[in-house]
Amino acid sequence: MAFAPESPLDSLWTEYGRVFQSWDDHTLARWLAQTLGQLEGRAWRLSHPLVGTYRLAAQVGHSRQIWFKRLATPPAAYVEAACCRAPMLPMLTRDARTEGLICLHCNEVLVPFDEISSELKALIEPWAGNYEPVHAVAHWDDRQRKRPGNYDAAFESAAREAEKLLAFGGQQLAPRFLDVYGAIVWEDQDECLEVRPEDVRL
Repeated sequence: MAFAPESPLDSLWTEYGRVFQSWDDHTLARWLAQTLGQLEGRAWRLSHPLVGTYRLAAQVGHSRQIWFKRLATPPAAYVEAACCRAPMLPMLTRDARTEGLICLHCNEVLVPFDEISSELKALIEPWAGNYEPVHAVAHWDDRQRKRPGNYDAAFESAAREAEKLLAFGGQQLAPRFLDVYGAIVWEDQDECLEVRPEDVRL
């Protein structure tokens, strides 16, 4: 894989995360456990500032293997993840049908799609299936873009549809997972279609 330099935004998030690198392991573990308590029982936007802050701390915690060290006890609502032994905090994305649920701590597959309950799979499958061709518009090749019709109009239409599908995922799908998980985070943007979190209205 070719080296890709950090974008200005990545550099900014790296700067934000330095505060957690200066904390000792016990302080970081306690903060993570306490914040999980604040997240419990809700479906959260990925863009929410509390989720963003937790992700930064969780990345540092993952690199230090904080949850392996058992320095703090997470709330009882969170069971241990098989991927990294952190408390299960899944993320629902448009790729759930192929990727499953993603671990917010290590960014690996937390729950493969095949292991999600049949009731929840029945909700995800049509939603993700509808999203796939919408997202694909952003990746049309030159031949597809030159077909009769206005590509800019098709792109705008896809972006508007993505806003609706993301809102549906956050409002209708994500809360259904709270019967299984202590909390869940849902993707509320689509960079390829230039859909920002503020465009996704519930």
